Amino acid sequence: MTSDEQKHRAVEFLKELEHPDTARLSPMMTEDFVYELMTRIPGVPTRFNKEEMLRDFVGMLKTTVTRGFNFRFDTVICEGPHVAVQGESHTTISNGKAYNNRYFFYLRFAGDKIAALREYCDTNHVREVFMS
Repeated sequence: MTSDEQKHRAVEFLKELEHPDTARLSPMMTEDFVYELMTRIPGVPTRFNKEEMLRDFVGMLKTTVTRGFNFRFDTVICEGPHVAVQGESHTTISNGKAYNNRYFFYLRFAGDKIAALREYCDTNHVREVFMS
């Protein structure tokens, strides 16, 4: 893939998390895919393999972020197999609380598929909105 194709695929993958469909997500991921939430919130899983992401993480999104994240992505940078994406979300989750977060996503490609995703965000905001 070219750098532009990787940047497009990275944003396409992240936008798919708005209203996730495992049939669309799965083919974009390698079999050894790893998703890491770069946080330390006691009791919250922070690392998912492909199967766990498609089953557990997507399931959680479908029940708590029913209106989608309403992502807006800004800067997208690609260097070799590495793609960096800055963005933010603006939504209301199922408990009625506003969830407006800022993100940095790191994606690593293996060929034309995504092998790794790391999500950095305001974890205190996650704690306040999802856990209180």
